[in-house]
Amino acid sequence: MKLKKSPLIAGLAFAVLSNTALASQATDSQEDFSDAYQNYLTAVAANENVQQAAKQAFTLGKHVYGMGANNTANLAINYAKAMTGSSEETNKQRYALYELAYTILAKNHGDTSLQTIDALLGKANNTESAHKATTYLEQIISIASTQNTPKFVADMQFEAAYLLSHKFASEKYHKAKNYLEKADKYYQTNLPEDSVERIKSDFLVASYAQGNKKYNQAIERLTRVVNAFDNNLNYDHNAELTAHSILIGLYEKQGKSEKATKHCLAIAKMVPWKENQEQTPLYRVDPKYPHNKVQFRRDGSVEMEFEVNTAGFVKNINVLKSQGGIAFEKVAKEAVKQWRYAPKFKNGKPTNALTKVRLDFRIQ
Repeated sequence: MKLKKSPLIAGLAFAVLSNTALASQATDSQEDFSDAYQNYLTAVAANENVQQAAKQAFTLGKHVYGMGANNTANLAINYAKAMTGSSEETNKQRYALYELAYTILAKNHGDTSLQTIDALLGKANNTESAHKATTYLEQIISIASTQNTPKFVADMQFEAAYLLSHKFASEKYHKAKNYLEKADKYYQTNLPEDSVERIKSDFLVASYAQGNKKYNQAIERLTRVVNAFDNNLNYDHNAELTAHSILIGLYEKQGKSEKATKHCLAIAKMVPWKENQEQTPLYRVDPKYPHNKVQFRRDGSVEMEFEVNTAGFVKNINVLKSQGGIAFEKVAKEAVKQWRYAPKFKNGKPTNALTKVRLDFRIQ
């Protein structure tokens, strides 16, 4: 005798099959995400295709973990950090990812939790509103202040100072300066002179001093950077190279060319010259546009050859060719003779070298 399946049994059989299929799909999704996340880690290690890998991991991960999970928030932050470019649209996309991460983490841990700091900093970096950026940064510093870790507070104050001074300087100059002074005071009192924090702080303090034409204060801070590498760190670093370069300009602005020479020579030793390498000025003065040429809207150009001596000074300028008249030649030579270079080195010693430059004069 053949038994008929009841509708209930048939329904149960269908439900079992459906649940099995869903479980299989879930397993496949988890495996796909695991592969994508491993690809992301590999891309980060190789520093190749990081943005694409981070996007794939985030896209798959939010379906595996759900939109309210900490993992989803962390994947969003990873993707935001991996995004390249600085267009308005890219900044909006980054901001949206950080906003998503913050919403999740604030709900799961509270809006004053340490877990929200990365997302808040990301929002501050990618908003176009100075007011919003300041609000986020104040929230970050407030959270740091609850941790009873003074260095953490100083680090967050420096982050705030750096961001505001680079992105919203005209609107938040005094706020940024206030944050910097607090962070710098802690660093100078508690950290060694060769610490990364002190070197970064010296650069930013020097930048503020230079902007206010307090050249001696800027020189003092940048000299600290140079000395930190010379006395405590047995390697050359881009920060030291940058400090030497800025010091050249500061001394030249004060009319102290001989003091600038030390830094021209230091750069020359740090950056070995290759055969036929074109020399580029470390300090330059732009030529003044001849008044009569401006009046009649005349363009011109001047190509010159000159000698860079063993101290990096420009000597023996010769005009190779020019267009527009002798007035352009005169102002071009007056400007170039004030330029400073790193001299070329040969067999470990500075040597004279010929170089060329072309200056174009164009009225826009």
